[in-house]
Amino acid sequence: MHKPKEDRMKAKKRRPFYSILLFLVFLLMAGNLYSQEEIWVGSWSCATYAAGAANTPPSPYLANNTLRQIVRVSIGGDSLRLKISNKTCSTPLSLNSVNIAVSTGGSRVDASTITPLLFKGNRSVKLEAFSVVWSEPCAFELTPGMRVAITIHYGQASSSADITGHAGSRTDSYLLSGDQSASADFAASVITPHWFHINTIDVLAPDTAGCIGVLGNSISDGYGLSGGLQNRWTDVFSQQLLDNPRTEKMAVLNLGIGATTLTGSGLSRYKEDLLSQSALRRIIIFYGVNDIAAGVAASAIIDAYKTIIADAHAMNVKVYGATITPFKGHSYYTEARDSVRNTVNQWIRADGNFDACIDFDKAIRDPNEPAQLLAKYSNDWLHPNVAGYELLGKSVLPEIYSNFP
Repeated sequence: MHKPKEDRMKAKKRRPFYSILLFLVFLLMAGNLYSQEEIWVGSWSCATYAAGAANTPPSPYLANNTLRQIVRVSIGGDSLRLKISNKTCSTPLSLNSVNIAVSTGGSRVDASTITPLLFKGNRSVKLEAFSVVWSEPCAFELTPGMRVAITIHYGQASSSADITGHAGSRTDSYLLSGDQSASADFAASVITPHWFHINTIDVLAPDTAGCIGVLGNSISDGYGLSGGLQNRWTDVFSQQLLDNPRTEKMAVLNLGIGATTLTGSGLSRYKEDLLSQSALRRIIIFYGVNDIAAGVAASAIIDAYKTIIADAHAMNVKVYGATITPFKGHSYYTEARDSVRNTVNQWIRADGNFDACIDFDKAIRDPNEPAQLLAKYSNDWLHPNVAGYELLGKSVLPEIYSNFP
C-alpha cells in the first residue's frame, strides 16, 4: 500500500490536470450556451409603398372596420413580432386591436390560436403620418411555411391613394364592418386582393438562422398568380430550403415590386427594404428587365448592381445575381434591347462580380431560340406561368447550396 504522504503528493500532481479538464469543459459548455442564443430573424416581409388610386380599400373601407390578411412565413419559432407601416400616408393611422392566428383557408382561422398583439402594453396603437411601429414580442407557435392571418380592427384610417400597402399580394384579404376581430370565419366579407399596412414578421430563432432578401420586379412579385396559393418562385425556393436540413433555418423575404426599375425604385429602396432586415445573410437581385425596356444602358444597370453589392459586403452580406430572363414575343422586345440584356447577363455570370450567379436565363429560355422563354413556361413571353415560376424556384438550389457555410 502507498503511504499517506505519497498519496497526497500524487493527488497534488493530478490537480493541475483536473483543473485544465474542468476549464475545458466550462469553455465547451459556454460555447454551447452561446450557440443556442436566439436572435430576431425576418420570416416574412413585403415591400410597402403608396397603393395608388386603383388599389385602395373597397367599401365599407377601413375606418372603424376589420381587415383580415393572410401571409405565408418561411422559418418558424415560438415567439414573433409584427411591423406595421404607415410610411407613405400623410394622415395618422389608429389601430384598435391587432391579432394573429393560424389560417385554415380562405378567411377562416383556428379560433383557439387567436393571439392579441400588444404595443407598449396596449392593444391599441396610433401611428403618426409617415411612421412605422413594431409590436411587442408575442408567444406564438409558428411552424415553418405556416399560413397565418393578421386581423386588424381599425380606428382612424385613410383609404386615399397614399395608403401604405402592397398591391401585388396575389392573396385575398377580407373586410367586414365593425369589430369582427374575434370572428373565426369572417363570413360574408368583402374581398380585396391587396395587403395594407402589414410589413414584416420576425421570429426568434437560433443565431445560426438568417434570411435571404430578394430584390426584384413583377417576376418576383408573382405577376399572373392569384388565389393565395403562395406559389411565387420565392415561395417555391423557400420550401426547398425548409425541406433541406442544411438550410432549414434560412428564411426568404420577397421584396419585389411590379413595374419598377432597378436604377429607380431599386436604388431608392434597397437600404430600407433589404439592408434593414433582421439577420440578413444573403441578397438575391433579380432586376433589370424594366430598365432595359425603358432604354437604360447596360452600364447603368451594372453600376446599380455594384452600389448594392458594395453596401451589402460592408455588412458581411453576400449578394447573388440572377440573370435577366428573355422576352422575345412581348412588346418589350427589340434586338437592341436583347443585346443589352445579354451584356448585363454576361457581367452577372462573370466570376468576381456577384458572389454567385443564379442563371434563370439559362434555366427557362428556349434552347432553340435563346431570346425567348420556352413556350411551356410562358405566360405572356415576359412573365412565367405557374410552371415557370416553379422552375425558377427550384433552379436556385444548386447555386445557393454551393455558397452556404
